[in-house]
Amino acid sequence: MTNTNEHEIQHDFHIEDGILKAYTGRDPFITIPQQVHTIGEGALKACVSLKKVVLPSGLRRILAGAFKGCRKLQTIEIPDGVTYVGDYAFHRCHSLEQIALPPSVTELGDCVFLYCDSLARVCMPGVTRLGKQVFVNDVMLKELVVSPKLEETCLCDVFTGCSRIGDIAFSDGQRYVIPNAVEAVAGSMELPSLVRAIAVDILRMMELDGRCLVRFLTNLKHVEIPEGIETIGKSCFFDKRGIISVTFPSSLKEIGSRAFRNCIGLETVVFRQTQVLIHEDAFKNCSSLKEIHTPHGASYVMEGICGLSGEIPPLVKTIHQQILGNFLLSGSILLKYLGSESRVVVPRGVTVIAQEAFADNEAVERVILPDTLEEIGAGAFRDCLLLQTIEFPFGLKHIRPGAFENCVKLLRALLPDSLVRVEDKVFKHCRLLKEAVLGAGIRAIGEQAFYGCLALKEMLFPESLTSLGKMAFFRCRALGEVSLPSGLEQAGNLAFAQSGVRKVRMAGSGRRYGTDIFSGCTRLRVLTLEQGVRHIPDKLAYGCTALKQVFLPDTLESVGRTVWEHTPFLTQWKQGWDQDRTCGAVFWDGRDIQGSFRVPEGTRIVAGGAFYGNTALTEISFPHSVTWIGPAALKGCSGLCRVSWPAAVTMAAPEVFSGCARLSDVSTGDWPDVSAPFHTSVFWQHIGERAFYNCKVLSHISLDRVLFIGKEAFMGCVSFRPQKADLLQQVGENAFEHIQELENEPAFSVIGTILVSGRNLKGQVQVPEGITAIGPYAFSRNGSITHLYLPESLRHIGEGAFWGCGSLKHVDFPPFLDTVGPRAFEKCPELTQVRLRAGMVGSAAFAYCVSLRQAVLDGTQVLCSRLFEGCGNLRQCVCKDSQVLEPYCFSGCRQLEAFDLHGVKEIGSYGFQNCDSLTQAAFDDHTIIRPHAFEDCGRLRSVSLIGSQGQARLCEYAFSGCTALNQVVCQGQTWEWEDYKDIITGSMPEMARLIFHSAFSCFDIRQGEILCRYRGLGHMVAVPRGIRRIEAEVFRDVLMLEEVTIPDTVEYIGSRAFHGAAWLERQRHVSPMVVVNHMLLDGSFCTGEVVVPKDIRLVCGWAFAGGLGIEKIRFLSDSVKVDPYAFRNCIYLKELVLGNNLTVVFQGIGDRKRELPPLAMQAVMDSLNCFKTDEQDVLVECTGNISRLLVADGIKGIGDGAFQDGNLLTLITLPLSVTSIGNHSFAGCKWLKQVQNAYGVTVIGDRAFSGCGILEEIQLSSQLSHIGVRAFENCVSLREILLPEGLTEIPDRAFFRCHSLKSVQLPSTLTRIGREAFAFCKNLKMPQIPEGVLVGERAFEGVL
Repeated sequence: MTNTNEHEIQHDFHIEDGILKAYTGRDPFITIPQQVHTIGEGALKACVSLKKVVLPSGLRRILAGAFKGCRKLQTIEIPDGVTYVGDYAFHRCHSLEQIALPPSVTELGDCVFLYCDSLARVCMPGVTRLGKQVFVNDVMLKELVVSPKLEETCLCDVFTGCSRIGDIAFSDGQRYVIPNAVEAVAGSMELPSLVRAIAVDILRMMELDGRCLVRFLTNLKHVEIPEGIETIGKSCFFDKRGIISVTFPSSLKEIGSRAFRNCIGLETVVFRQTQVLIHEDAFKNCSSLKEIHTPHGASYVMEGICGLSGEIPPLVKTIHQQILGNFLLSGSILLKYLGSESRVVVPRGVTVIAQEAFADNEAVERVILPDTLEEIGAGAFRDCLLLQTIEFPFGLKHIRPGAFENCVKLLRALLPDSLVRVEDKVFKHCRLLKEAVLGAGIRAIGEQAFYGCLALKEMLFPESLTSLGKMAFFRCRALGEVSLPSGLEQAGNLAFAQSGVRKVRMAGSGRRYGTDIFSGCTRLRVLTLEQGVRHIPDKLAYGCTALKQVFLPDTLESVGRTVWEHTPFLTQWKQGWDQDRTCGAVFWDGRDIQGSFRVPEGTRIVAGGAFYGNTALTEISFPHSVTWIGPAALKGCSGLCRVSWPAAVTMAAPEVFSGCARLSDVSTGDWPDVSAPFHTSVFWQHIGERAFYNCKVLSHISLDRVLFIGKEAFMGCVSFRPQKADLLQQVGENAFEHIQELENEPAFSVIGTILVSGRNLKGQVQVPEGITAIGPYAFSRNGSITHLYLPESLRHIGEGAFWGCGSLKHVDFPPFLDTVGPRAFEKCPELTQVRLRAGMVGSAAFAYCVSLRQAVLDGTQVLCSRLFEGCGNLRQCVCKDSQVLEPYCFSGCRQLEAFDLHGVKEIGSYGFQNCDSLTQAAFDDHTIIRPHAFEDCGRLRSVSLIGSQGQARLCEYAFSGCTALNQVVCQGQTWEWEDYKDIITGSMPEMARLIFHSAFSCFDIRQGEILCRYRGLGHMVAVPRGIRRIEAEVFRDVLMLEEVTIPDTVEYIGSRAFHGAAWLERQRHVSPMVVVNHMLLDGSFCTGEVVVPKDIRLVCGWAFAGGLGIEKIRFLSDSVKVDPYAFRNCIYLKELVLGNNLTVVFQGIGDRKRELPPLAMQAVMDSLNCFKTDEQDVLVECTGNISRLLVADGIKGIGDGAFQDGNLLTLITLPLSVTSIGNHSFAGCKWLKQVQNAYGVTVIGDRAFSGCGILEEIQLSSQLSHIGVRAFENCVSLREILLPEGLTEIPDRAFFRCHSLKSVQLPSTLTRIGREAFAFCKNLKMPQIPEGVLVGERAFEGVL
């Protein structure tokens, strides 16, 4: 080394008075100068390049943190003479392999060698005291040389985690080799106490019971369980979320249930032997676990749901199954997530997350999606209130409606380029969503997609965007600037309404933009309409109270109504108009103009609503330059009489003259003289909705060239005389309603060739030849026509044309129709047959035709939504040309026996829902079967894939609830199942397995044999063979469930499993004791004495619950098992006979303290469960919603408010033991009619029966001594009350408004009658008042 280099190195050392303060060099090998006697605090801290250090021979002290974080340091020799090593001196020196301390070092500070995880040997012969955590987690440490004088008391969390220590030598030459720390602690080896103390400290982070690891106490990243451990106990590592890897010892034999459950960060486990018993749920929720290593170098990668290939050890299979245990899967579709972990890794291979798969999960915070994912279903993560982070994989094609609705903590959404549409409500109410990035491929944003995303600040729309849904960004308060792309074709109503937007650039034509797009944006200041915008939609900036600058393009052609209402821009325009009467190309507002008015020359556009509600306007003339007059332009101008209309405008916009009650003339021509008549009729081509609504004086409008007339266009035009309309093609609903000339016609009302009304016709109706269309709702609600004969000229039947024709039995259709409108024949309950050839039949056209038995449709390729919905008697339907069946098409057609699906390419959601008579279905290759398409088809037994490839595109829940399905025919082979586990483990094609999975996806089945939940709404259910248990309340309150098949494999049925289901009600009518597989499911309808047969092995929970007619139960077997709450609220049960003939008679509330046989005690506790008493046996609460209540003997009082506002109680019978009725006890019990047997009651509290409106009778005691204030107030039905001798006071309002009370005999002991005591007892005959009684104010007001 040259002198220059030596000088530079020396320069890197900062030394003061022999203390090395710092080293600033980066050399890997250094020699510390000889003058240094102390290495100061942190002197070489974090010298990450340092590998070797030579210390000076005169060194005496190494202070705290001296070499901390020198992670590459491998070699250092501590010279003789060093007496002190400070806290953290070598902390995290990860490469240090050995250390030898001289005998002069007698003490080590805290954490000196903490996390030195390469340290293998330590020699410290002079150390007698150790600080805290000196060697903690030095996982490679094997050899120790220590002083025999080392204080055992300091060995607390010193060697924790050093599980490889096996060689401990004393400085005096003694040496002890132990196999492992567990053997030293739990084994029989004879060892010095110091060695044993070290072994105990090694295991400090573990709670042991012998060789069982009961609990792991820390949350390390990498855990190596020491040799000697044979069992990992139940829940040992539960919820240790920081653990990344675990290495198991070769001694391990067993891993207990839930041992690693919720270790959501666990990625790798290493086994040193494979004969390990793994209990239930040991690795459940370990969704990040990817690798399992077994002896001899074998590794197994968890490939998500795709399974493992080759010969797999059983323990690997078990772990793989447990990892997937929280994911209810059907093929590659994730139907439901069943766990409750905060971080979820969706398994690789999942392509679809089904609708509501994670919905309402209040634990999940982060979800990691696999790169295989293509679709996220509707509402999949709805109401996941803690969800903050989710990353969407490239390749994701669909996020369905409401997928992340109300995920109020979701922070960002970066959507991939593969996504084409953001569906409706996807991110609605994601209030903390700050960042949303749309992929380059997005073409549409659905309704309410980002509604209420209050934190969303920016949204950049890609050029690919063509459609923006209603309220898409409604109330996005933080949104600052919006630029709509030129390719945007459609924007929905209120798209950005009430948002925080300040500046807008709007492109696109605007023709298909909705109303109120920016209404209520009170911060909007500048709005620029780009060149190319041709239309401004209705209320575009309505109520934008800060909008001053608007830039209009030359391309503008039309303007909707009230576009700038309540904006400074409109105010400025009005001020300019008032000053110089010029308006430019657009006339915006004329609501203040009076009398006759001529719109200025040069005006091209008259805005919608421009003269809205101007009652002072009488005449108006539009110049020839006008090419557009907007909707409602003259609406409500009730004083308007004449209009000069521009010839270029042939469309009457919606509501343009609506409410112009005095309007008599609309013509074209010049206006030289106000008094001169106008010349020419307007040649209208299009008359919009309600265009002339209620123009009562108007008698003539030319219809010669009209092609379209909108809904209610001439409604209320009582003077209008329609004339020829030969070109008319379409008429809206009620377009000519309340026109006197048409209403006077006895038969048909016809405009052109369109029949607009036939509501007055009866019986058999022959529509005349020449009619080409029947208008919307033309015959609706006509209850008199029975037969209908349509002409060959007919091409169109309008929406709802025959809706609700209650007597219509037969329709003779023409050879071919172009269209049958939506709801055309809906709710025609007498219609039995339909034969029709049509190009298009609209949605719900024949819905709820409940007598319809046969339907033949030809020429119709698309069967629209709800077409035959609710046709409960439809047995045969032939639609040979159909290719697409839209949602709900045949929903509820319970008698439909077959439908030929050959040629059908797509079946919509719920298309055949509840088609209970459908027994088989056959599909071509690649038919798309949408979610729930065949849901709850309870008799569907066979599905055939008749295409050569044997494939169909099966969406989630496509066959859900088709629980009778037991056969799939695929490529000529038939696949059936005998036991539910055959579907899980049997060898069948994947397509067949998917169909079976789909059929049973209505069930939540655990471990292949436990039925935990039913999600369907079917009329009939077959529980799969192989199910052993049906858990509690599985089918509870499934009201429509009429038929249930339970296989003989079911050994247990939980409490109330079928409570509230129609099936159970039916079974009760067959026999009051409902028995399934020797299990008594229900006996609550039994009366008197009930005998439980000898073959009954289980009485299910709640079996006799609420059995108010049961007085005695006799068991013929003493081996029967009775589940909890079997006798709940059997308050009339007085006697129980056990299987050994022991009879137990029940005596009342005191039975709770008796010594009784277990079954008898259960009966006591169950039957008296509804009575909640205090220490004095006063009833404080009564549960169970019992209408006819027998209070148990031994109860001494009814507590305050015990039954207050009870809605079900009708009758109560009290035992003689009840002596008091507390305040408000029965107040507000509006259905209480009788109180029986109150003969022991001496005290009735304040307002005890107040407001018991139908209480007629109460049987009081002759010992009654006290009635409280307002006790019977407003008991308007109380007919009679017997007040016994001994009663001294009737307090204030005691019987106020007891209208039905007729007579009262007052006792001679009475001294006071309170204020209004009997006031307004209007039928009460004035009683004789004993002498000397003090009578309060108005005590008998209103009494006869």
